[in-house]
Amino acid sequence: MAKGKIDSNSGVQANVGFDFQRNTCIYVFLEKYNSLKNQEYFIMLEHYDDIVFGFLNSTGELSEITTYQAKKSGTIWTTNSVYEIIDKITKSGIEIIKDSFPKTKDYSQSQYFITNNTISLDYKCLSENKTKKFLVNETTETVSYLNLVNDCQNVLKKGNPKITFDKNQVLHFDNLNFTFIDLGRNTKSQLELLTGKFKTVFGNKIIDHTAARDTLIFHLKKIESTYNQGDIPKLSDKHKKIESSEIEKILNILTTKKLALDFCRKRADKICDELSINVFDAMSFELDFENSLDEFKDLKQGEHQKIIRFIESKKSIFTTFTSDVLCIKELYNIFLKEHNSTLNQLQLKASISAGYFLILMQK
Repeated sequence: MAKGKIDSNSGVQANVGFDFQRNTCIYVFLEKYNSLKNQEYFIMLEHYDDIVFGFLNSTGELSEITTYQAKKSGTIWTTNSVYEIIDKITKSGIEIIKDSFPKTKDYSQSQYFITNNTISLDYKCLSENKTKKFLVNETTETVSYLNLVNDCQNVLKKGNPKITFDKNQVLHFDNLNFTFIDLGRNTKSQLELLTGKFKTVFGNKIIDHTAARDTLIFHLKKIESTYNQGDIPKLSDKHKKIESSEIEKILNILTTKKLALDFCRKRADKICDELSINVFDAMSFELDFENSLDEFKDLKQGEHQKIIRFIESKKSIFTTFTSDVLCIKELYNIFLKEHNSTLNQLQLKASISAGYFLILMQK
């Protein structure tokens, strides 16, 4: 009989399949983004299961959990080969129910085995006395256990000589789903697909879709490589989760940069004219403007942090201007009176222009 709790740190220790699991997480996130963006949620990696999406109500209670056991494969999955996967999934389901995180009265749980190869569930059809197969692939991408024919359900519940399921595990079969994901067999093709997904979801709201992909990967890597505290997974463990507020902040930075550069391109001529930037230097102004947007995000960049704090302290003057360009000119003149800078004149003008836009967008 399948016994014992899940090994909460086995994935972190093995460090095998992380790319596929992480990339699957991003793929699922992008597929669901239009509904996710209006909800409060969190994502966990290597915590109870490979991927965990938790959804909260307005009072912070857990209303729904969706987990994914994500496995890449070069061969077709058979009924016999999925028993071990089902064993892990149902065990994690039991442990999640036990977790002390506050749950709503109508709390629900869905658990998926998700893979990039065909799942072939073979079973004996008793009424026809012959073996049949149910395929999960490009044609039928997802099927729930409850939607399988009874004969197929019974074969899955029975297990095999090495793996059988206890009563508690069988109760979690109703939450079980099988999903095919059209994600490449190697990391390079997976990343290319994710870049395309970012472009499909966000379009021209983001300038660099590859950078957006890599930024999200960076943040997910931080939580996936963190060990569960005390070797015990907990849904309340903030070190193992990234919350929706943080994800939105990341996306806002990416979309704000696009808006900021649009702002620069539309007003560059007027800004250059008011700030006495000659035509030769004007060619570098947009590049310095873009670089400043990146420098503002780096807390180690002292000069740019000084500039953004200065603009923040002077934002009350924004209401006295009807022209962005004239407001930027005034900020530049005040800065020269009150501060020194190691930046050259062109860099300073570009930085104040970029900082103005960022602070304006916060209002």
